[in-house]
Amino acid sequence: MAVTLAACEVVKMVARQIEYEASAFFSILLLIVLIIFIFAAIKEYRDDMREGFIRFPKAFAAGAATIGIAFFLFFAYMLVHYQFIDKDGLDRINQNNKEIFYAKIEKDTISQSFLNQYVDGTLLLVGETKDELLAQSESGFCEDYIDSSLALITRAYRDRLLLSSTIDTNHYTYKTFPEHAQHTFFDVYQNFLSQGENQDCGLLLSQIMNNSYNKILNINILNQVYEERKSKIPSYTSIVPIALSSAFSVLLFGLFLNLFVSLYLMKKRPEETANPAEETPQTEESGEQNIENKN
Repeated sequence: MAVTLAACEVVKMVARQIEYEASAFFSILLLIVLIIFIFAAIKEYRDDMREGFIRFPKAFAAGAATIGIAFFLFFAYMLVHYQFIDKDGLDRINQNNKEIFYAKIEKDTISQSFLNQYVDGTLLLVGETKDELLAQSESGFCEDYIDSSLALITRAYRDRLLLSSTIDTNHYTYKTFPEHAQHTFFDVYQNFLSQGENQDCGLLLSQIMNNSYNKILNINILNQVYEERKSKIPSYTSIVPIALSSAFSVLLFGLFLNLFVSLYLMKKRPEETANPAEETPQTEESGEQNIENKN
């Protein structure tokens, strides 16, 4: 069992090197290997050492002993495997953990506190952009118009993002929300421009909104959240826990499958399967015949 599992690990490594995705296949193969060798071990023990008969506790013990020995041998091999054969295994597993963690963040629904933080950060960018362009512009008379217009735009933007009665998870995950927020920002601004007020200062307002929009496009909230949470990612610095984890999965699956294989191969002796209830009528009948003979 241990040798076969070790061979499977080598094949799995080769499959990764040729970029062939076969994780489901190897999971099924693991179950098949365990069932075959547990079956062979219990059957051989039953037929060769128990005269073809075995009760469930003995069958389960035989299977468990086989699995236990295979566990230690496979653990020893996995140490060798990661030390000398798959030398990049430790880095690959750590990188894979990061990718899985990042994918999980993408699907998470954003929290209300983060939503408020994002909107506040967006509006802060708008304010900074306004100050920069007003400082460069000679249209000082437009400042009041710009302030009032931005107040209307930002209020509408905040209301559309924050005052929804229910959060639509299709738009409010960490992956999809930035695009939704950017579209909302642009849509609110376009609706305001359609009113066509104060054409003289409209160009400056348009420049402020366009520059703000470009800055918003550069906000990567996924990376921000990832940096905040990355301390929770499992990271290995030694091959021992990785090898132990691989071997321990064999132990757990093996003991679970051993239950069913032991039940299937269990075979009681004929005298253990006899039903005492079936012998009672014969005893009573023989007793009645004896009484008749005495009479």
